[in-house]
Amino acid sequence: MASIRYGRENYDVVYYEDPTPDLRIIGSMGGASRLSVHTDPELGLENLCESKHSVMTRNTRAGGVDRQLKPNKQTKDRIEAIIKLPSSQSLSREQRDLVWKFRYFLQADRRALNKFLRSVNWDQPAEEQHALALINDWTPIEAEDALELLSPSFTHPTVRCYAVSRLFDAASSDQMLLFLPQLVQALKYEPQPTTDAAIVTQSLEAASFSLATEAAEVVVLEEDESRASDDLASFLIKYATGYPKMANFLYWHLKIEAEATKQTDTSISTVYYRLLNRLFDALQRGSAEAKRHAESLRAQRTFVEDLKVITSEAKSKSSRRDVRESTLRTMLTKARHMIDLRGLILPLDPSIRLIGVLPDSAALFNSAMMPVKLTFKTQSPNGDSYNEYSLIFKQGDDLRQDQLIIQMFRLMDSLFKKDQLDLKLTPYAVLLVKLVLATGVDEGFVQFIKARPLRDIINTYKIYNLDSIKEAMKEFRPDANGPFGIEADVVDNYVRSLAGYSVMCHVLGVGDRHLDNLLLCENGKLFHVDFGFILGRDPKPMPPPMKLTSEMIQAMGGLKSKQFKDFCMYCDSAYRILRRHANVILNLFSLMLDAGIPDIAVERDKAVFKVEQRLRLELGDEAAFKHILGLIEASINAKMPIIADILHDWKQNFTW
Repeated sequence: MASIRYGRENYDVVYYEDPTPDLRIIGSMGGASRLSVHTDPELGLENLCESKHSVMTRNTRAGGVDRQLKPNKQTKDRIEAIIKLPSSQSLSREQRDLVWKFRYFLQADRRALNKFLRSVNWDQPAEEQHALALINDWTPIEAEDALELLSPSFTHPTVRCYAVSRLFDAASSDQMLLFLPQLVQALKYEPQPTTDAAIVTQSLEAASFSLATEAAEVVVLEEDESRASDDLASFLIKYATGYPKMANFLYWHLKIEAEATKQTDTSISTVYYRLLNRLFDALQRGSAEAKRHAESLRAQRTFVEDLKVITSEAKSKSSRRDVRESTLRTMLTKARHMIDLRGLILPLDPSIRLIGVLPDSAALFNSAMMPVKLTFKTQSPNGDSYNEYSLIFKQGDDLRQDQLIIQMFRLMDSLFKKDQLDLKLTPYAVLLVKLVLATGVDEGFVQFIKARPLRDIINTYKIYNLDSIKEAMKEFRPDANGPFGIEADVVDNYVRSLAGYSVMCHVLGVGDRHLDNLLLCENGKLFHVDFGFILGRDPKPMPPPMKLTSEMIQAMGGLKSKQFKDFCMYCDSAYRILRRHANVILNLFSLMLDAGIPDIAVERDKAVFKVEQRLRLELGDEAAFKHILGLIEASINAKMPIIADILHDWKQNFTW
């Protein structure tokens, strides 16, 4: 290795560019090199000269000069590129200065406000006050963009209150319910007053709370004039007091967070317990309807506890599943309070009123945790009709990850439908009702959808080889005049739903896809279940971008069929829509970074980037179309999933 002499010392050359009189190459040296590492203590720190220049420049421009500034074509393009950057991407100093310089020009563009707020030096009082004054004159942002302002990146109370006011003004009740898990997480980042941690130990049994039946209208109790000064917690409680469905889910989400953080962060747990008490107090002081709903919540909690006792006792009676099932049915029959539930509101879906459990329908699934399937007789909200509703009661499974993925499916489904694209999705309901991380005690409900796993269908109709799924649909809904002898709507449902779930699962990096967790309904709708692996994690090597087996393709008539072309077009349309709405997806994921979700916690700092990476936001629409077609082709031609499915099938059917 070449070395140089400086003074009386020799130094090994790592990079050499231009000789100087004081440095002399003395040739290559054999043997071990004398490399040493010297760390620059200022590496990565703020450049004080640039910071001072930025402050001086911004103060100079704070007057009326910038009001008259208008960007030229080239600068407009640069600003537009900045505005289109995903919310998860930080801005460079140059980008922040450019946004600040043209802040007055950008006030008419609602998309630019969040980028402007990211460009403010909040530690400079004059700049802070100037920015806060500009917020009120800016074109109001959309509700989904307000989510970004509730992230940990924005700590200023006025900015967070502005975000709350936009939720009040712009978010529909459906959006509020959809965003609720993230809004509950965002409470962790709100400025919190100092309180006695002993509140954590207060018994919720002492709080006599009440909430009510489904409301047709959302009513916020406080005057509109006060809403802009509301913090997030006050806003959620006021909203819930006037909207029973929100109160129902807010209660369960607050309860779960209070329990989940009790052992890890008592200060955060205190916040959630305090909010539970505030919610109950607000309901007690609310309308007669709010008081009735509070009693319903009390009954829901009792129902969950009773169900836990009965199922746990039944499972402990024997190691044989048939004996456990028989015991469970007997216990449910004897439990009069479960037979007569008197119109109890179902925690999983407040639009459902439970009349009573149907004991003979109770069953245990053949898995390690033995989830319980229960069917209830139900009543419509107005009491004029009766039906049945089936659910799965799970104990020992952490459902937070499933709950997040199903929420994202619901969001994506709403984005598709808003763009006039109905992909016939089945985002079933999931609700966690208890979570104690220290003991591993967790319970939750999952809506049961009548469907069959693709593995079961393929095995049942295996004499038809690759046409097994097609033959199953023909048996479900035959029609001599329909495509492949199947009702046209059934085939259409299959093609659309397969496209929707293929794209959504790819974007979210859903792993461990096998034929047991892909289910098919008799109406042709396909859907995915069990989301133990997300964000690219997978227990199997070399998973394909999408789960597309030969049987699944053949059910559409093969690669040259019209249905397969429709499938590709639906995939492209779905991918375009998700890319256009990337910010709301990334914002929702960003707010879940501290939720303790397993596959996010593994690499917390990379979780949002993994979703962003799969959206390929740097591509134009044409390039994105080629990309999604490439993913479909790679998935169809992948060989490893075939081997993985064979091994999984062998494992499922192997007995010692």
